[in-house]
Amino acid sequence: MNNQNLEEEIQKYVDTTPLGVLAYVRADGTPVQRTFGAFAVSGNDVLFSSKKDAGKVANIADRPRVSFFVEKRDQDKSGWKSALYLGTAAPITEEDERQSAIQTISARNEFIRNLVAQGGLKDFALYRLKTSAIEWLDFAKGPGHVDRIVVEV
Repeated sequence: MNNQNLEEEIQKYVDTTPLGVLAYVRADGTPVQRTFGAFAVSGNDVLFSSKKDAGKVANIADRPRVSFFVEKRDQDKSGWKSALYLGTAAPITEEDERQSAIQTISARNEFIRNLVAQGGLKDFALYRLKTSAIEWLDFAKGPGHVDRIVVEV
């Protein structure tokens, strides 16, 4: 399977998966994971939002290398799949890109859609995880089979 077909397969999987997990590192070196429903994949990049006063905002600013893991619950083991996005996260500050990210995330997340309808996301920061690699686990291709896509930046 070529990368374009693989990327399309991953996108379809992610689009139907309600939750993802962001992993980042705290100031004391502790790795942390946080579950997100308010996210979307755009191209190969992950868009996500966070309250501006959340601890992860400062942690990501200091150590922007993060990962984002997407996996459906209750999959049959013989066809188990998951996607791991590796890259660098940065706040989205340009207004056109911010509006596009809000629309993209809102399309798949009711919470964000409702916030927007109530006047916006003034207390939220939006991020783009600029993906450098995607690891696609697919047990249908054999136990523990992982395809790795290196994303050109």
